[in-house]
Amino acid sequence: MTLFSRPFAKAAFVAGALAASAVVYAATPAAAEPANEISQMNRAMLTPGAYSLADVNADLHYRTDGVSSSTDAVTDEVASLSANPADAAEGTGAGQYGARRRSYGRSRYQDRWHNADGSTKIAFVGGAGLNVPVGNTGKFYTPSYDVEVGGGWNFNRTFGVLAEFHYDHVGLTGGAIQYEYNNLLNAGVTADQLDGFDANGHVLSFSVNPVVSLTQSHSKLGAYVTGGVGYYRKTTNFTLPSIGTACDYYYCYQYSSNVNVDQYTKGGFGANAGLGLTYKLSEFSSERLFVEARYHWLNLANSNNQDFFPFNQRNSEYIPVTVGIRF
Repeated sequence: MTLFSRPFAKAAFVAGALAASAVVYAATPAAAEPANEISQMNRAMLTPGAYSLADVNADLHYRTDGVSSSTDAVTDEVASLSANPADAAEGTGAGQYGARRRSYGRSRYQDRWHNADGSTKIAFVGGAGLNVPVGNTGKFYTPSYDVEVGGGWNFNRTFGVLAEFHYDHVGLTGGAIQYEYNNLLNAGVTADQLDGFDANGHVLSFSVNPVVSLTQSHSKLGAYVTGGVGYYRKTTNFTLPSIGTACDYYYCYQYSSNVNVDQYTKGGFGANAGLGLTYKLSEFSSERLFVEARYHWLNLANSNNQDFFPFNQRNSEYIPVTVGIRF
C-alpha cells in the first residue's frame, strides 16, 4: 500500500465503526426518564378530585388539615372528599385538593357536670338591686336594696330548680315612724330620749323555685320565667343613735351607731313569680348576666292587728329588681 493510501484506509475504518455504533444504539430501547414520571405524578396530585374515597381508606396515614378525631369530623371529611371538583375553581370553600373547608359546631357531650345538650348541671344565681314595696305595703315601707343568692340543678338547657335565699331591705315612711314614736311617748318615754329616732325593716326568705329558660341554644340574648314558694320572715327595727368607745393598741376613740330599741318580727309562708332577661358572656360559656323583676307575696294572715306596731303583722308584697350573674 502506498503512502497516500494509508490515510484513506484509516478514515474508511473509522467511518465504518461509527455506522455500526449507530445501528446498535438504534436497536437498544430508550432508558426510562424518572424526572418525567415524577412530573406526571405531581400534575396528577394537583388535579382537583384526583383522590377518591378508596385512595383515602387505603392510605392509613392520610390526614386533611383541620380534621379532628370526632365522628362528626370524619363524616364531614367524607362529604368534602366527594364534593364537586368544580367548587375549587369557583371558590365556594374548596381546598387545594378538592376538599371543602369544614366547620365546627358546639360540642355535644355528657359527663358528671354536663347534660347531653352541653349545658352545665350545676345551677347558680347571685345578684343585688332595688327592692320596691307595692300595694298596701308601700303605704308604710319605702324602697331600699335587695340581695339574692341560690344554687340548684339544671336538668337540661331549658329547665332547672334552684333553692334561693333573699334578703330584701326596706325603709319606713314618716307616718309609720311617727306612729311608733307616739306609742313610745304614751308609754312614758320622753321626747329628749327619742332624739334621732329612726326605723328600718327587712324580709328574709328561703324558697324553692323552678326556672324555665326561653333562650335559643346559640343566642347570646335570652329570657326566663321563674316562681316558687317558701318561708318568709319579716322584721321591723326602731333605732336610736348611740355613742360607743373602741380602743386599739395605741389609743381609744368614740363612734356613733344606731342600736335597736324596739323590734317586731312575724313569719309565714309566701310565694313569688318573676321574669328575667339574660345576656351570654361567651358563645361557649354557661354564664349569663341577668336583670330580673320578681313579685313576692308574704301571707301573715293579718294577725295581731292590735299589736303595739301592727303594720309589721300585715300581709306584705314587694318587687325586687335584681341584676347579677347566673348559669
